[in-house]
Amino acid sequence: MNAGRKHDLRHVARARRREIAARMDAGARDAAARAVAEAVLRFVPDPGRVAVYESLPDEPPTGCLVAALLAAGHEVIVPVVLDDFSLEWRYAVPGAGADESTVRRPGRGGRTFRPDEREGWLGVDALAGCDLVVTPGLSVDAHGTRLGQGGGCYDRALRHREPGTPVVTLLHEGEQSTEDLPADPHDVPVDGYVTTTGRVVRLR
Repeated sequence: MNAGRKHDLRHVARARRREIAARMDAGARDAAARAVAEAVLRFVPDPGRVAVYESLPDEPPTGCLVAALLAAGHEVIVPVVLDDFSLEWRYAVPGAGADESTVRRPGRGGRTFRPDEREGWLGVDALAGCDLVVTPGLSVDAHGTRLGQGGGCYDRALRHREPGTPVVTLLHEGEQSTEDLPADPHDVPVDGYVTTTGRVVRLR
């Protein structure tokens, strides 16, 4: 039953996200990027390792966040989706966005990489050394239940983090859920979310 409800909720959430992104001009997107960066930086006052993701065009922008974290002395890692929906991790490159190697496509994994393409990557368990994990998501409810894209990549990856490491999801303002989202036993709740207005909501 949850699978069908999640499918319907994702359909609605993706349409809403497309509408929000379509209304944002370059100035609004730059303001959102700065607001997200300033808000997330408050979670990690001392230099450490932070896991982020390279945003797709309709997602809350993360390029400014990655640059700000690096400038503040943090080590930043970003995921690559493998064909089995596992997340490998590599060091962030300033200014990079998501491409065909990192994209999280609904219902599909990533691609298969040759061993030489994975040179210098950090493994699937790299979250174990993180001080903060920033995840994508379509919505989050008041209990920290996150509605992802459906591949389960992050629910599996988050099990590698150390207990107590905070996890926050980035949302456009208005994407947070006022109703409880369906949760399965394998779903990992998040500790809060940050919106594109810079609003920080701590849940757990």
